[in-house]
Amino acid sequence: MTKKCYICDSNMNKTTTSIKTGWGEYKLTIDGISANVCPNCGEITLESKEAIMIQKLSKSLSSIDDKEKPNILNLTEVADLLRVSNQTIYNMIRDGRIKAYKVGREWRFLRKDIETFMSEDVCHIAARGQKNTLTDNDTKIIEKYL
Repeated sequence: MTKKCYICDSNMNKTTTSIKTGWGEYKLTIDGISANVCPNCGEITLESKEAIMIQKLSKSLSSIDDKEKPNILNLTEVADLLRVSNQTIYNMIRDGRIKAYKVGREWRFLRKDIETFMSEDVCHIAARGQKNTLTDNDTKIIEKYL
């Protein structure tokens, strides 16, 4: 028996597909999932056992013990963790916002330094060429909203 798409009422095709999922900061792609796909609108539906399996796999990523997480991260991992581009990380290194170590030709970061950076309550000034200083106009704007 074929299923009907709940969006456009077309017959759905049973196929094997890849599902992109995640939990928190973790992203996961699962290949080989049996799913119903609508040929008209592209809607994908899963059987309940498949959906539950995907949820359990995704959730298990968030419960990884800190001891299992790497202590040293590379530039791309830090960019993914902060959800910014690699260029932004280079800029943050250059202006001293994050602590980095050069190992050969590659940059390395300590996880504890990145976590400290993310939890700081300090306002970071990212204005190009300002060298972490406030102008009189900046001060007036800040005082206006405080």
